[in-house]
Amino acid sequence: SSLSNPFYIYLNTNKINLFSKNQVRRNNRFPHFCPLFPPFWKQSADDYFYLRVLNHKTQRMDRRSALKWMGFSLAAAAMAGVAPLTHAAIVKDRKHGKKRLVFYFTATGNSLFVARQFSDTPLSIPQELKNNDLTYEADEIAFVCPDYAGAIPKIVREFVSKGTFKAPYIFSVITYCNACVNVAEYWDEFCREHGVKNNYIRPILMVDNYLPVFDMNQQIAIDKHTDESLATILEEVGAHKDFIAPAEMGCCNKEMLKGMQDQHFSMTADRLLELKPDRCIQCMTCEKVCPHKNFRLGADGLEFSGNCEYCLACVHACPQKALTLKSAWEGRPGERNPEARYRHPNVSLNDIIQSNRQ
Repeated sequence: SSLSNPFYIYLNTNKINLFSKNQVRRNNRFPHFCPLFPPFWKQSADDYFYLRVLNHKTQRMDRRSALKWMGFSLAAAAMAGVAPLTHAAIVKDRKHGKKRLVFYFTATGNSLFVARQFSDTPLSIPQELKNNDLTYEADEIAFVCPDYAGAIPKIVREFVSKGTFKAPYIFSVITYCNACVNVAEYWDEFCREHGVKNNYIRPILMVDNYLPVFDMNQQIAIDKHTDESLATILEEVGAHKDFIAPAEMGCCNKEMLKGMQDQHFSMTADRLLELKPDRCIQCMTCEKVCPHKNFRLGADGLEFSGNCEYCLACVHACPQKALTLKSAWEGRPGERNPEARYRHPNVSLNDIIQSNRQ
């Protein structure tokens, strides 16, 4: 599923093999591979789908066949994962019978993308909270979630406070987007208070989806070296390293963070959101991605209220950009760019819906 790791197809008369870019580089006897990844979506299928056959002739595929193999390559890449170590690690764990449970909470796909690097079947925290029995035991247990103002989302804290988690090795990966401050220490302390000991906690820098401060178009353009950071985390977790990331407070202090957290975690949907009625088509995508079921159709159209996670899944997912943020200051917009939205490129809208829908 990585756009930075293209795949190539080699056509044999008896079978079709899928090779990675690195394999092609190591094996120059396949000189006529054709990339199926970027920028295939920017061209017509007829422009680039060529396959090498055994008799050393280049065969051009018709559009129908090309589109068929496009789907095949996407499925293969999705199974392979972003980092070179990822899929191999999952296969190795299966071979040795290791059981790893990975729990995640996501709003725009960053944390789900990371969770998928550690398990091909990560478990959604909003969905797990529907269960009566929250007792879990495995060889490894992981939590993957975003950093909210130097703290952890309410729904994740609720899950850990209600659940029982038993594993020789427990690790957490926290996706952050601007400054990780002391979030690892915060999470370590909270977990210990609820009987969970993390062996490893490391934040990972990704696209910042916090609309009041950041323009998504600008954020997407920044290379945050996520692949390299993820590869490091995979290696350290694979080696069962003990590590709790130290605080990097920068210009922040704990009093400042406390004020931000109090504002963030007391938010309600009606205080946060504003609807543009002329844009709303009542598709109810917002309702489908909300982990608290704060949206409904009323007599006058879309209505929203209730305690809010402040995850912004609803705003980012709205296909019409009909939801925006209210301004905290008169005369100033509630967000930097109301026409820019974000979802991780390797996570679909349906993935977000399946993760959060109540």
